[in-house]
Amino acid sequence: MIRLIAAVDRQMGIGKNGGQPWKLPDDEAYFAQMTKSNGGNILVGRSTFETFKGPLPERTNYLLTSHNEPIAGVELVHDLSAFLESFKDDLWIIGGAKVYQEVIDLGKADELYLTYIDAEFGCDRFFPKFGDEFKEIQPGDWQEQNGFKFRFAKFAKI
Repeated sequence: MIRLIAAVDRQMGIGKNGGQPWKLPDDEAYFAQMTKSNGGNILVGRSTFETFKGPLPERTNYLLTSHNEPIAGVELVHDLSAFLESFKDDLWIIGGAKVYQEVIDLGKADELYLTYIDAEFGCDRFFPKFGDEFKEIQPGDWQEQNGFKFRFAKFAKI
C-alpha cells in the first residue's frame, strides 16, 4: 500500500520558500502518528528532506535523490519507478511536490491523506491534481487551532 500524506491550503499549496507557512501542532502529531503506522516506512524527496533536522525518528527513511553521498539513518533511492516496483511493504510518501506528482503519474498511489487548511498562504509548491481516480472515504470534521480551521481527509483509489 502506497499512501501520500500532506497538508494543503485552499489552493492545494503545500509549501512556500522552502518551508511550511503554517503551524498546526495537531496536524504535526497526526502526521507523526500516521507515518509511524503501517510499517513506518517513509519516502521523501531531497528538497523536503533538507527542511528536516535529519532522518525522522521511529521510521525507516528513504530519500529520493540523485546524490550518492551516504546519510546516516537514510537509505538512498535513485530510481523512483524501480523502487516502487520492488518495494513490497507499506510506504508513506511525504513530499515534496515533484515526488507526489511522479507517484500519482506512475499510478502507484493507493491512498491520500490530506489535511485541508481553510486559508491561503501564497504557496509556491502544490499538491498535484488527482482527479476522479480517488474518492474521499473519510471526511473529517473541521477543527480549529492557531486561528486556522482544518480537517483531516482520507481518499482511496477507485
